[in-house]
Amino acid sequence: MKLLFDSSSIINLCAKKQIEELLEGWTLNLALYELGNAVWKQVLLHKALTPEEGGEALDALIEVLREMRALRLEEASAILNIAVEEGSTYYDASYIHAAIKNGATLVTDDRKLNSIAKKYVETMTSEELNRF
Repeated sequence: MKLLFDSSSIINLCAKKQIEELLEGWTLNLALYELGNAVWKQVLLHKALTPEEGGEALDALIEVLREMRALRLEEASAILNIAVEEGSTYYDASYIHAAIKNGATLVTDDRKLNSIAKKYVETMTSEELNRF
């Protein structure tokens, strides 16, 4: 089974030190920026990490990301159509479109994305992946 991981599942699996599944999976090239934004929120908005801790966390996430296979975004207008039709972000629609085009199961811990993506592709959370 081909698994496509979004940034929420990558973060959660890395936090649990469960990277084996990630190393066999796929993600999108935009995941780097989403991961960076997630760490930025933890440092600046939530004050859960110091800037130094944030840098270390981001470095660790990027190391895992470098070992994963990345899909490139294609067919921008098709992605836009999904985003508009579903009222989702372009980022979320990108994962849905990539899963459709590549016959992949989307692994996401984002409830909204999961709910929308189920209309198009198989989905699972990182918790469900552990039971699989």
